Amino acid sequence: MGYIFDDRNDSHLLIVADGLGGQSCGREASHLAVQSIRLSFFGTHDSGLPAPQRLAGAMIEANHQILNRAGRDKRCRGMGSTCAILLMLGDQAFVAHTGDSRIYMVRDGRITRLTRDHSRVQRMLSDGLITEEEAATHPEKNWLDKALGLREDLKPEVRPDPIDLKDGDTFILCTDGLTNLVRDEELFSIIERTPIRQACELLVDMANDRGGTDNITVAIARVGDEVTLAF
Repeated sequence: MGYIFDDRNDSHLLIVADGLGGQSCGREASHLAVQSIRLSFFGTHDSGLPAPQRLAGAMIEANHQILNRAGRDKRCRGMGSTCAILLMLGDQAFVAHTGDSRIYMVRDGRITRLTRDHSRVQRMLSDGLITEEEAATHPEKNWLDKALGLREDLKPEVRPDPIDLKDGDTFILCTDGLTNLVRDEELFSIIERTPIRQACELLVDMANDRGGTDNITVAIARVGDEVTLAF
């Protein structure tokens, strides 16, 4: 699930969420995550808190909302959601996430991943226990260490420093339904040569053509251009 929200203060809030815990409960969890974050963030817009603290607080509130919902219905116990957030505020961008939904930035002919997956396989990869090739097909690649709704004491990962935006900067938010099937270099190639609205469609189609059955959500924002979403 993905959403883009605008307010009247020259800002965009992009959110991508991927629900866990079965089709219906997972969908509800991702919907709860997106709506709770939107309400929490814009509800504290004039609080005077720095943007990273507002984003962290919004994610913590979403975590509580999902846990409370799961506690009221035993069928939804274990429901949760990944979440990746990009806040474009004036000439700066802020990044926050939990789980394995990702945010990339394309700038000056290079692609950079701005988030690190909160997963068992990512830990093994970081510790040098497996290779990139082994990680791509590892049977535990979907086992998450952290996501909304998994535990009370969630500590969302928020990039502490803002990104100073440059004309042409492009940001891609996506679920693992895309990154499990489309390599980073393929993502970069499409972003570099394709208008962003068409790029969203091409990326989703590419994942589907390769047998994608998971939630495939892509949101792309380009500085000085439109903000677009496809899922």
